[in-house]
Amino acid sequence: MKTSHPGPSTGRFVFWLGLFAAASAALGAADSAGTITGRVLNPATGDYVRNAEIRLEGTNQLAATESDGTFRFTGVAAGATTITVTFTGYETVRDTFTIAAGQTAVREISLVSTAAPKRVGDVVQLSAFTVSSEREGNAKAIMAQRRAMDIVTSVSSDLFGDVTDGNLGEFLKYLPGVDLEYVESEARGPRLGGMDPQYVGVALDGIRSASPDPGLGAGRSRSSSFEGISVASLESIEISRTTSAESDADSPAGTINMKTKRAFDRKGRQIGANFNLNFNTEEFRLAKTYGPGDQRHYKWSPNVALEYSEAFFNQRLGVLVSASRGSSYSEQYQHTFDYNRNPTAADPRPLVLRNLDFKDGPKVIDKDSLLITADFRATRRLTLSLNANYAYTQGDFWNRNFTFTAANSNSNVNNGRSTVGGDGLLSISTRSSATNTVPAIANGGSSSTKHVYNRTFAPRFEYKLDSWVIDGAATYSMGTKRYDSLARGYSNSESGSILSDFTATRPSSDSMDWVIRQTAGPDWFNLRSFTNTSTTSGGTRANDTGRRFKTEIWNGQLNAKWTLPIRRFPASLKFGGKLNEEYRTQFNPEAALT
Repeated sequence: MKTSHPGPSTGRFVFWLGLFAAASAALGAADSAGTITGRVLNPATGDYVRNAEIRLEGTNQLAATESDGTFRFTGVAAGATTITVTFTGYETVRDTFTIAAGQTAVREISLVSTAAPKRVGDVVQLSAFTVSSEREGNAKAIMAQRRAMDIVTSVSSDLFGDVTDGNLGEFLKYLPGVDLEYVESEARGPRLGGMDPQYVGVALDGIRSASPDPGLGAGRSRSSSFEGISVASLESIEISRTTSAESDADSPAGTINMKTKRAFDRKGRQIGANFNLNFNTEEFRLAKTYGPGDQRHYKWSPNVALEYSEAFFNQRLGVLVSASRGSSYSEQYQHTFDYNRNPTAADPRPLVLRNLDFKDGPKVIDKDSLLITADFRATRRLTLSLNANYAYTQGDFWNRNFTFTAANSNSNVNNGRSTVGGDGLLSISTRSSATNTVPAIANGGSSSTKHVYNRTFAPRFEYKLDSWVIDGAATYSMGTKRYDSLARGYSNSESGSILSDFTATRPSSDSMDWVIRQTAGPDWFNLRSFTNTSTTSGGTRANDTGRRFKTEIWNGQLNAKWTLPIRRFPASLKFGGKLNEEYRTQFNPEAALT
């Protein structure tokens, strides 16, 4: 029995015939299908809404709006079509229309809050009146977290209202799982998951920004500081607690990404202004009072923020300018006591107070910030953007410590705990001698002006082609910090001490009201009695500081996102790469003298 098989030419012909038939069917389907594009607007704020869910009814197609509120469906069957828009805290919107084969339908959809009256004459209950910024901020956060592929906390910058000094740290401290490191009264570095700040990445629009504080702590050259960032320039903050392919490898604790405001995210012209007064509860006075220093000063200060955004040339060019000025006065009182807790047979007292330290540290902080963003839609698919961010912070601080030392923290019979008289808890007295030269009063602390500058320039582009989105950016960021003392009329350090005896008493064990009297030694109120104890001041009591820090970052990145043509199971693939060059310099003349 003979069988015949098609030859190579016949098989090739069948293959190309099938391919041609499939292509013809695809082209025919494309010709009979249409496209839907549009934007979702929140008329209560004038902002375009991102992360709103758009569903094409009767299909498995689901889309989420981009940062400018846009969405797009392709391959939509011709005829009657309905889309639904869902956003937390707002009414679900259904829009039914007819789409023609091969045509593009353009829709703009407005959201209506669930708290708004449903029709003329409806009464809104008093409980429905909430701060608009809180409602908008919570809705944005929920929708952003629903769309995120990682474990993300997303919050709108207007969620907590006015923030002291515009300090981002004062905003983040309200979020769960975020710890902050403070330098005196100022929030500096973030902690995520309990990890050190040097393992937390801080980015601006997805790109690492230069920290002006590389000396936040020993061995923390990668730590980020909030001094060079103003929350007034930000639209939202995202905290990613998991690492992904996009994350920097040196940020295992997570990433804090700050998204700047943009005109393309809004409709029409918007002009905003915010003015408030910052008072200090410790020094609540309207009139000028003495301090810090020898002159009278106001202990309250005005804060102002101005903002302008508008789109020109038929929504092709968007410009946003945001400027803010924040100022605050803080008073710091710190009482630190050191006890020896090791009783002996000769001295059975359970606690012996051997050192008292009193610190007064008033501080004035002024922060200026300027943000300019420009977006140009060069073509229907290509958008070019520029982000320029500037921040300047000046902090004037006056730290003064008076330390009273009664004995060393040991059981030495010459200068240890047994040489301290009194009960050791409510009262103490000193007994200096030729073998006990420990009892003394010391004056320390430092005063300086700190200048922090931060500049970021970021040109970007975004290109959309059907199911592809390609974007890239090149960024230069620089953060600098310097301390000035004598040039600003301050003394960085005024250390000195007097060997003398004293008594210290208080009414109860939890009281901070000590009564301290000198019983022997040179006069405490005569400055000539103090001898210099500094090892770095070159023999002078008043010295200068010249600390300088500088960080520069050059960054470039290119990304692509492809939405797979799978209607039943929406999925996308992301590709990308980045180049990051970072330079740090530090000059500390005080350390050079040690």
